[in-house]
Amino acid sequence: MGLLNMGRGEGSQIIQLFGRGVRLKGRNYSLKRSTPGERPKGLHLEKLETLNIFGVRADYMATFKQYLEDEGITPSDEILELNFETRPNMPNTKLKTLKLKDGYKDNQKNGFKRVYFPELYEVPAELQGKIKHPHIKLDLYPKLESIDTSRKGDNTPVNVRNEAKLDYKVISAFDFDRLYLAIQAYKLQRGWSNLRLDKQRLIDFCLGKANIANNWYTLSIPASELEIKQYSDIAKQEDIMLRLLTDYTDRFYNALKNAYEGQFYEITQVNEDDPCMIKMYHFEIEESDDGLDYTKRLEQLQQIVAQGDIGKAKSWNAPGMIAVTFDKHLYYPLLSIEKNADLPLKMRPTAFDAPSEITFIKDLQEFIETPKGQKTIGNKSLYLLRNADSKAKGLGFATAGNFYPDFLLWLVDDESGKQWLSLIDPKGIRNLNLDDAKFGLYKEIKELEKKLSDDKLSLSAFIVSETRFVDLINVSEPKDKIEERNVLFLEDTGSIYLEKLFKKMVA
Repeated sequence: MGLLNMGRGEGSQIIQLFGRGVRLKGRNYSLKRSTPGERPKGLHLEKLETLNIFGVRADYMATFKQYLEDEGITPSDEILELNFETRPNMPNTKLKTLKLKDGYKDNQKNGFKRVYFPELYEVPAELQGKIKHPHIKLDLYPKLESIDTSRKGDNTPVNVRNEAKLDYKVISAFDFDRLYLAIQAYKLQRGWSNLRLDKQRLIDFCLGKANIANNWYTLSIPASELEIKQYSDIAKQEDIMLRLLTDYTDRFYNALKNAYEGQFYEITQVNEDDPCMIKMYHFEIEESDDGLDYTKRLEQLQQIVAQGDIGKAKSWNAPGMIAVTFDKHLYYPLLSIEKNADLPLKMRPTAFDAPSEITFIKDLQEFIETPKGQKTIGNKSLYLLRNADSKAKGLGFATAGNFYPDFLLWLVDDESGKQWLSLIDPKGIRNLNLDDAKFGLYKEIKELEKKLSDDKLSLSAFIVSETRFVDLINVSEPKDKIEERNVLFLEDTGSIYLEKLFKKMVA
């Protein structure tokens, strides 16, 4: 492509050129360029996927390059590229995992969006009895405690929650055009093109004319906050209704989706071509003294990994980089960059997204080396795999809000062939409500286990909270009750929370 005498001054044309680039069809019409790990060696596919622009008197390129340098961005012709291949660490045992059958994902031929066109708030006849109407719990006490210091209301202790319903007379004064458009916008934002929304049905639902009346929510709020003294009080309750409707819409849609997709999960085996296996890290390194030093260090690690020397790989380190080599993980090393680290390189993909993930895997490494850990696990073999976080690659669940747990953890009894697969997600939960769908996965996974009818496979799910229990703001239950929901806490240290995890896993 040639651009003649273009971009000599600032203008929308050149901004669009650099901002939008060229839309590619891509492999399998993915509309994306291939990643370094997907390219066959020797074909130079990246050259084919590169747009070259030749222009006459096109001095804007030099101007653009100077602008990049002024902003601290290294131009591409001063970048070193390094493809770092990982090493698979697969066991002889065929590890079982789950996947949605081909053809049943989202927009595929038999996907939920292609097959079902449900009306909001109405369960299709074929799914009647298979799903429960969602129940939304909204606790407004934490928010009110933090912002309301002047309003005179009752003196109810904060640990005693007043449960209330919105008055139908007040609801009838709501701006339903606003509510309808807000839910419509939320639907479009989430990409739920198959969900039908009718304004009159929405009004009837809010006014309790549906068969579930107003039993679909529990609202915890001081009675004084529901008093109507001025018009703004109606608007405040309208905002509360919008929050309830948004949560209900999300839970309703995902309940239908899960009921449909739950019929089509199948057991499969993990292999070296599994999408969760990172085969290659791609580094772009500045051609500077620091950049060359990191290049040298990474090449040394690459050589160690190629030789299969796990011991040496464990001892490798570089400032600002995270490198975890765990002999129980299905590939190594797990590489990432420390948060806020100022390094002369960029990498993709990264193995970790949050510090809690690193803490968990290091706790696990230490725990299995202790006498307590070895006694807890017994004669079972342990394996771990970092789960991919996208629907195209990872194991996720619609019922939990398209939740993709960070790790897949297996215990295997090599004598009987029994396998225990647990989905584990280390995360911060400070602002989450216990009614959040993610906290229900531990139940949903057991329902899925029954449908699979494989007595040699047991499923479980855990959330490992990096948030301390005392810092939770939307939880009024004691800690032991929270742990009954398979929510454990990093603050307890690995020797405690991991022992609880393994005992629950094989129970």
